[in-house]
Amino acid sequence: MASPHKDGWIKLVPPDEFSLDNPVNTSNGRRNRLVRLDRDNPSFAEVEQLFIKGWRHRKKARPDIQYILRVLWPEPALEPYLDYRDRVQDILRAKDKRGNEKLLFHGTNRACLLGESSGSVLLCDLQECYLCSIVRSSFDVNKCGAKNSFKRFGHGIYTSSCSSKSDDYVCNLSENASLRVMILCRVVVGRPYKRYRNAPDILAPPSGYDSIAGEIGWDLNYEETVTYENDTVRPAYLIVYGDKPKRATNLKAFVKKMFKTPIVS
Repeated sequence: MASPHKDGWIKLVPPDEFSLDNPVNTSNGRRNRLVRLDRDNPSFAEVEQLFIKGWRHRKKARPDIQYILRVLWPEPALEPYLDYRDRVQDILRAKDKRGNEKLLFHGTNRACLLGESSGSVLLCDLQECYLCSIVRSSFDVNKCGAKNSFKRFGHGIYTSSCSSKSDDYVCNLSENASLRVMILCRVVVGRPYKRYRNAPDILAPPSGYDSIAGEIGWDLNYEETVTYENDTVRPAYLIVYGDKPKRATNLKAFVKKMFKTPIVS
């Protein structure tokens, strides 16, 4: 990407860290949409800390993270998000120069076995697999309510800093799945409008605001953020968590699990 410089020459801007065109995201000449992070990668520690800090349900045991996958985007799919972020930033003039961008969690259905192992990184085409659909082409406001009819703050894209809350919406549709997968999204929060009571008829934040911030109080036990345009959000990471399935201790147990039929002794 390039941007004009005050002296008239073009200043080259390095590709976004989540861009497929960024050289650091190329491994052995291959460009994959999902790349596993090593545990010594600083991004792994950042995401892990957000997950741990965001696990606020006291009665839910916090699970272990097994893998973290970075979601990479082709430039045509990423640029609308970056352009929107720049427009919000121009209005906010915030010091971070990112339009008050935050990393927030989102839970949804998974019908396949994406993430069940470190090598399971291919997206499926199952219609009921919302996870792969979101990773493939990001969020679609028009599909809001496809899973949950109740929309606390209207027709929008819902995310939260509370990982244990987003976990409530993570659902494995495959009986062969043992781990769970949550999305960590980049969200341009901009200037949030705080609400403490349900407002299901909202179509957009009030003029001068960019999102709705559902605050803990009257109707919410855990906060959530709602945006109302597709380009306000892009998936950034997939967090694979839970207990790894125990390996079968013998051939009989293995065959019984695979075929789900009793074995004659």
